[in-house]
Amino acid sequence: QLIELRKTDPQAARDVLALVTARTPPDLASGLINALAQSESPELGPLLVDAIGPMTPAGRRAGILALLARSDWTLALVSGIEHGKLGLSALSLDQSQALASHPDGKIAARAKALLSSGGALPDLDREKVIQALAPRIMKGGDATRGKEVFKKECAKCHAHSGEGGKVGPDLTGMAAHPRSELIVHILDPSRSVEGNFLQYTVSTAEGRVLNGLLVGETKTSIELLDAEGKKQTLLREDIEQLAVSRKSLMPEGFEKSITPEGLADLLQFLTRKGKYLPLDLHKAASYVTTQGIRFGPTRTVGRLIFEDWGPKVVDGVPFLLVDPQGERVPNAILLSGPGSRMLPKSPRSITLPINAPARAIHFLGGVSLLGFPMGVEGSVSMIVRLHYEDGSTEDHELKNGVHFADLNGGENVPGSKQAFRLGGQQVRCLAVNPGKTSTIASLELVKGSDRCAPIVLAVTVEGLE
Repeated sequence: QLIELRKTDPQAARDVLALVTARTPPDLASGLINALAQSESPELGPLLVDAIGPMTPAGRRAGILALLARSDWTLALVSGIEHGKLGLSALSLDQSQALASHPDGKIAARAKALLSSGGALPDLDREKVIQALAPRIMKGGDATRGKEVFKKECAKCHAHSGEGGKVGPDLTGMAAHPRSELIVHILDPSRSVEGNFLQYTVSTAEGRVLNGLLVGETKTSIELLDAEGKKQTLLREDIEQLAVSRKSLMPEGFEKSITPEGLADLLQFLTRKGKYLPLDLHKAASYVTTQGIRFGPTRTVGRLIFEDWGPKVVDGVPFLLVDPQGERVPNAILLSGPGSRMLPKSPRSITLPINAPARAIHFLGGVSLLGFPMGVEGSVSMIVRLHYEDGSTEDHELKNGVHFADLNGGENVPGSKQAFRLGGQQVRCLAVNPGKTSTIASLELVKGSDRCAPIVLAVTVEGLE
């Protein structure tokens, strides 16, 4: 409150900064510095640079984040590094990336020179880095140690098995992907960035600079989610510049903060297949269930809204939902064929990697638009086509009135069971049992011949163990 009332007063900033000492608990130190970040005093930048040195890691990180929040303070940070008041080791990867890509060209140039001379700037040839490290990483590692690496290096932004942050994609289902693919995502995160994870940089009229994911917007404001998992709301009238980068919010140069052995352990953890393997639907999802489908000016159908979008468990089977982030992110698979004229843009088939043998494949869905009691009972709504590693395929037909019911209402069908009631809608659960114990390379969901539009919210593979 003191800083908010006296934003331009350097003495108020000094008084609050003096409260951060070696005896200050980490949470309190971070909170005090976060309050200081609301100051508009140009003198605070140099004062904070001088004070960061003896701070504990929590205070130091909060201090650097505050210095990166305003261009004049960031200039003080760069000057402090140039004069040896701070070492480059004090910067995390995402902070180094924020400096090197600063919207002020002069600051960015000085930062790049510093990072380059100190060896902190990652090699721009990411393919060369991947090829150099792959032989050491691909040989395998220890999953237990890899879990600790995940907690230390990844959990701030990513979740796994229900634990961790929500800035980046959930990594629970990564065991379905080959290691060679995961290495690319880790070491070259900007090679293929989904639109939901592009980095935005905002400069305000009062000199603030913020980096993060665009997670919400209205006519008058936008909402950013930064690398710390904190949401920042900015009024459009205060924005001086808004730029989107093709770079991922995940910084390049991960190999500089972790050894090749640590990377091997991390991959071992991410690719470990337990009894259940929830699949990642991010890239396959085409339908936003919170938005529904609008018919005419007022009528909306097909809305499925959970109170929270965390992992769900049905009869002991874990399911991983995609968070639609309001109405922004597709979070479900919706299939539609020629007979479903209302949904001409929905895909007729999608493919998900598995790369594992399976006792059963569980689906959270079992509902459709124009499903039972509408449509033709017994008609084929969706085909689950298993592509085995040996090249063979196996089809499982799921039928309207047997496996699928309409999502509106609570109609029961014998081949699936109701898992959730969401207002006037339902979500059901069903399973397919493969006929072979061989490794399944991928799972293809194909639209059947009827007019129903089947919905799949999550897929989990149950292993043979």
